[in-house]
Amino acid sequence: MIDLHHHFDGAFETEALYCEAKRRNLPQAKLSLADFTERCRVSPQCRSLTEFLDVFNFFYDIAQNVDFLHAQAMALPERTAKQGVIYLETRFAPHLFTGNRYSTRDITESVVSGLSKNGNTNVRLILCAMRNVPTPIIEDLIALYEEFSKRGVCGIDLAGDESRYACREYAPIFARAHEQGIPITIHAGEAAGPSSVYDALDLFRARRIGHGIRSIEDAALIKRLVADKIGLEVCLTSNLQTGNARSYTEHPFRRLFDAGVKVTVNTDDPAVSNIDLMHEWRVASRELKLDRADEKALLLNSIEVAFCDDTTKQVLREKIEAEFAPYNTPFYSKID
Repeated sequence: MIDLHHHFDGAFETEALYCEAKRRNLPQAKLSLADFTERCRVSPQCRSLTEFLDVFNFFYDIAQNVDFLHAQAMALPERTAKQGVIYLETRFAPHLFTGNRYSTRDITESVVSGLSKNGNTNVRLILCAMRNVPTPIIEDLIALYEEFSKRGVCGIDLAGDESRYACREYAPIFARAHEQGIPITIHAGEAAGPSSVYDALDLFRARRIGHGIRSIEDAALIKRLVADKIGLEVCLTSNLQTGNARSYTEHPFRRLFDAGVKVTVNTDDPAVSNIDLMHEWRVASRELKLDRADEKALLLNSIEVAFCDDTTKQVLREKIEAEFAPYNTPFYSKID
């Protein structure tokens, strides 16, 4: 399995967050572990992206510590590998974790060094900025990418609440990043409509779109996504939780896939959503009636649009070919 849309901070181990809050005697530590865990997960009553993102505000201050971030980064590759993930692009916004003590460079170093600590080569890092931050933070993404690109940083992203902030003022900075050959993915077409996806393509020069499911509302946009081979990083459960799809069966994933768009299956925020990538594949295969050929095509989509070098892509293709060759059962079933 391959996960291209995975938020590092949306995958923090809840018990580790709780222990960190206890260690530093933070207000969240006054809760029981059960209540704390509940606050770290999206509510069943969540109906919007804005509500979904509010969950993160509960624990951001707990994670503003380079040792905590380093430890979480060290644990991530092994944890996801055990879940069957052969390649992962995780992402986070360094400026959210600086607090009053650290620079964005300090924060990025802690995560980059943690991810590579045990010789890991199957996890890469995308650096994000959140919508509506001051423009110097967007500039900082480029500087951080340039410094850390040889150590596993593979692209940049703009995340956050697109329903409230279009952020077209960032366009010149992303255009410069594009000119420098920096891979760009943009969260768009989730809580806002096709116009947000057009902005991601035309203003922010995206090679991939985070979510992008509302592209289905514009036939011309669908044709463009197909023609330009733009990858959509779809996250099924997250889209339901944010109220941007009413059910798995009504989700536009299947229609986008059948139209030839390079859709991919991803987790978004596995700890916050209380899912993992295996869960998302099972849901996709069952609810969207995917057969073996569909599953293989989706994984090959992920490889094609991944922000890694051609050698790595070839290795991944060989693994997928080997995985699918001898079996008629769904590929994920062998992970149990």
